[in-house]
Formats: sequence, structure tokens, C-alpha cells
Amino acid sequence: MMQLVSASFVARSGRIAAHAMLLCLGLALALPADAVRRRDQENPITNAPEKGPFKELDIAPPAFPADKNLIEFTATGRNANRYFIDGSSLSVGGDEVIRFALEVRSPSGVRNITYSGVRCETKEWKDYAFANPDKTWRQNEEAVWRRIERKNVNNYQESLFKEFLCFSGVMSGGPRGSAKTIVRLLKNPPEPDGRTFRTYR
Repeated sequence: MMQLVSASFVARSGRIAAHAMLLCLGLALALPADAVRRRDQENPITNAPEKGPFKELDIAPPAFPADKNLIEFTATGRNANRYFIDGSSLSVGGDEVIRFALEVRSPSGVRNITYSGVRCETKEWKDYAFANPDKTWRQNEEAVWRRIERKNVNNYQESLFKEFLCFSGVMSGGPRGSAKTIVRLLKNPPEPDGRTFRTYR
């Protein structure tokens, strides 16, 4: 009788052990899936879709710049000219292109005004239109994106890109903020440079 009980007990114990092993195996298989789900929830950027090809918006030039809206900024390097951005024209498009009216004024008083754009991601510049003497815009038929290069003289393009328009360093690749934020930076440069804020007169 003892032998029969023992055999039955062993058989029952074996079934329990088998069930326990299956349960452990199921948990082991489920854990990695749970871990992946938690990781993706905690770091949603890992699932963010990659950007598609760049598609530029077709945006018409703004109203011709008014003197009261011009904000002067200082370019790095040697400069003979003065530089101004029309704060009311500055925009950050859905294509992440920063567009603005820019005035370059020579020492003799000649005013060259363009409607231009900057791509932070690629460090490129484009002049969309040029100002006519009658204060209208002339479309630039040869407008193309060109790489922004550092220049020893009149380095206004790189100065705008690096100091006001685009993030640099580890955060490089995008606009520094909304149009309102960028205009505020132009009026109040983040780095002390010994100059006083001036508007065009």
C-alpha cells in the first residue's frame, strides 16, 4: 500500500513540476515583450517616424519693410555695412524655413533689400526676391539654396544663422524658436557684445 501511495505521489509531483516549468517558460517569454513596451512608452522618440524629403512651401514676399520695424544686428568679422531685419516679416514656416526681409545698408546710404530664407538643418540660405526702387518685390528667378559659409568681411549670413536663427552645438538642426522668440533675440542678443540696441532711422 505504501508503494502505491508513493508512486501516486511521485506522479502527481511530476505533473506539478511540469506545470510549474511551463508557467516559468511563459513568464520568461512575456517579460521581454513587456520590457520593450515599457521602453517604447518611456522613450517615444525611438518610434518617431523619420522625416520625409524636404518639401518647401511657396510663400509670397511680405509687405515692403517699414523703417519702424527694422531691427539692427551686428555681424561678426570686419564690416563696412549695417544690417537690419524687418521684425514684422520674420516667420518660421511649417517647412522649418525661417523667412525675413533683410536690409544691407552701405556707408554711402545705398539700401539693398532682399526677402530671404534660412534652413537650419542644412545651414543654407536663399534669396527669394529683391526690392525694386518703387518698393515692390522682384522675384529671384535663379533662387537656389546655397551653403552658408564663414566670411572674414560682411559675415552677416553666418552671424544670423549661428547667433539668432538656429540652435547650435548638440541642439543644432532647427529654428531657435518661434518668430516671436527670434525677434526678441535680435532685439536683445543673448551674449553681451558691448553694443546698444538701435532701430533704423
